[in-house]
Amino acid sequence: MDWKKITLTILFIVLLLFGGYYGYRYWLSGGDESTDEQEIIELLQKQQGTILTLRTEIAKIEKRVINETLKEKTITEGETYEGVKDELIKLRENESENKEEIKELREVFENRIDEFQKSEDKIMVTVGDEKVVIYEDEEGNLVSLNEGVEIIRHRKTEPLLEKDLEVGKVIEEVNDKLRLSILYDGDISPAISYSVLDWKDLSLNATAYDFESPKLGADISYNIRGNLEIGAGVGLVDIMQMEMIRDFYVRFGIRIEF
Repeated sequence: MDWKKITLTILFIVLLLFGGYYGYRYWLSGGDESTDEQEIIELLQKQQGTILTLRTEIAKIEKRVINETLKEKTITEGETYEGVKDELIKLRENESENKEEIKELREVFENRIDEFQKSEDKIMVTVGDEKVVIYEDEEGNLVSLNEGVEIIRHRKTEPLLEKDLEVGKVIEEVNDKLRLSILYDGDISPAISYSVLDWKDLSLNATAYDFESPKLGADISYNIRGNLEIGAGVGLVDIMQMEMIRDFYVRFGIRIEF
């Protein structure tokens, strides 16, 4: 029985499974684990009281952080659903002359409907005979179907801990020093690495490989994305023969979290 081939096959399957899982998570997150909203909140936390003004197609949004509270004021303006609908009604009174304008506004109108339907959070407020509909847009801002509506929202934020931590996430200490890899040094073999030193996306690792004739090497790896990394290094010791070697290798691996 060729244990080397069996071990290599199992390791290859594990790498495929982990790579597929983290690739799927990356795809679900839209390609970026840190959202624009989180980055804005972190910036405002560092600049307490500073007002950040944002504009969308239908709203002006002011955001600021006081202590641990995000304060948002939104005023809907421009081509809102109700505004565009009223304009379309007027233009259709003379449809033949306003054909091009109607076509353009119709596209805007359909976009407003699509945005509203995609929103998971919708609120209807009734004041006397007037009804105001509020919903959350794709950027997470509260906006209205109606023009001129002012919306004020206060939200609690998590304390800003370290510059690379995402606001609102539960932070847990994760040990990800171990790596499983496929290594090539002229032959393909499984490898296990341990990170000795991490700096940004780079790691200095001690790597054991070629388990039929065990060897120990040192390499530098680069974090490609998520938990995937690629590295290159040199074999230093043939453990079985107890002698120094100089075998260069490359490896592709995945970090194991526990």
